[in-house]
Amino acid sequence: MDGTLDIQRISNSGSSSEHYQVRYEDAVGESFVGGMDRAELEELLYRKLALGLTNEELDRSVDLLFREGRVTIPEIHLRSNELAGAGLRYLAVEG
Repeated sequence: MDGTLDIQRISNSGSSSEHYQVRYEDAVGESFVGGMDRAELEELLYRKLALGLTNEELDRSVDLLFREGRVTIPEIHLRSNELAGAGLRYLAVEG
């Protein structure tokens, strides 16, 4: 399923530990969400999910996230079993 991966820092930038919210939403509104710390996030992005980005593209996105606190990666193709297997929870479409 094609969709958008949105990640944002949910802890204060001055906090001793960083926490992030990850949300993947496809074109029809189905989504997967999860919360994690920085080490878990790096594991998710670099090892668990096949994002289809070059190493340089992924590094730039991660650098932006850690610097600015949010990054959105559009047009990513991920399978629902891959997202669930990576620990993200499924949220059904409302309505």
